[in-house]
Amino acid sequence: MMKMWRRKNSKKGRVKEKIRNFRMPRLSAGQRFLLYVVTILFIVLSLLGAGLEYFPYTVRIVIYVAAMCLLSAAVFYLVSDIKNGMIVSIKKKIERNVYLRKLKENDRLRMILSAVPGTAGNVIFAVLNGVTGLMSSSAWFGSLAAYYILLSIMRLRIVWQERKFVKLDQQERMKNEIRIYCKNSVLFLFMTIVLAGMVILLVHSQGGKEYPGFTIYAAALYMFYKMTASIVHLVRERKRKSPMLMILRKVGYIDACVSMLTLQTAMFAAFGGERWFVRYMNGISGTAVCLMILGFGIQGIYRSGKMRKGEKEIGTHIGSGR
Repeated sequence: MMKMWRRKNSKKGRVKEKIRNFRMPRLSAGQRFLLYVVTILFIVLSLLGAGLEYFPYTVRIVIYVAAMCLLSAAVFYLVSDIKNGMIVSIKKKIERNVYLRKLKENDRLRMILSAVPGTAGNVIFAVLNGVTGLMSSSAWFGSLAAYYILLSIMRLRIVWQERKFVKLDQQERMKNEIRIYCKNSVLFLFMTIVLAGMVILLVHSQGGKEYPGFTIYAAALYMFYKMTASIVHLVRERKRKSPMLMILRKVGYIDACVSMLTLQTAMFAAFGGERWFVRYMNGISGTAVCLMILGFGIQGIYRSGKMRKGEKEIGTHIGSGR
């Protein structure tokens, strides 16, 4: 009996030792990056399978198992990368690269470049909603197209003008920034009219958004992140003296608020609710967003007028030699 007990203990000890000494195979940086990308791809496929039932049952099972295995491995390597100083190595590579170092040190350039993907997305959504609205004679898609057109104009103007500002001196740059600040503030007033039309359609149950299955949870997570990030950027930007960057942050905040409004309609569509309550809540939320954008527009026009007066006074003082 004692021998059997010792054998069992020795086997358990060897198993524990093997588990303790187990090491995942070493992967190069490129292989780890590929693992992360494939993991994300399988997570997206599993969400599509769960929400839309897009694939046959057997294929869905394979995708779920593969996603689970890949996610486990990706988490292991990600934790390992963080522990082993992946962030430090990235910083060193940034310091060695002239363009990346410039991007890291120049906050203004980083903000303008971060607006480029959003601008491209707005243009694409404007075209898609416009075509859909024309083909289906839908007022909802037409109003969405008008909203994205206004967003595209505002962001494109900022990104395009930044290229010209490099050659200007500080005073000329400020004059041009105030001009863009004023023009975009005027566009806020037009956007208020467009969104008021969208709210009327929502109240009459003629618009809104729907997400299939579990994708609504992913959309909600992204929307809340987008909202939080836009608030943080807006508050941070108030400490600086650039009218153009401030209006860029306001555009991002408005975009996040409208996204939250459409998320609200999607949540009502997914989880249900009394018809009168849905109309009431959509009306209140939509009106709040419209009033906020109207306030941004009026405040922007007023502030740009004050900034222009301040610039003229500074120019007069410089010209008179005071």
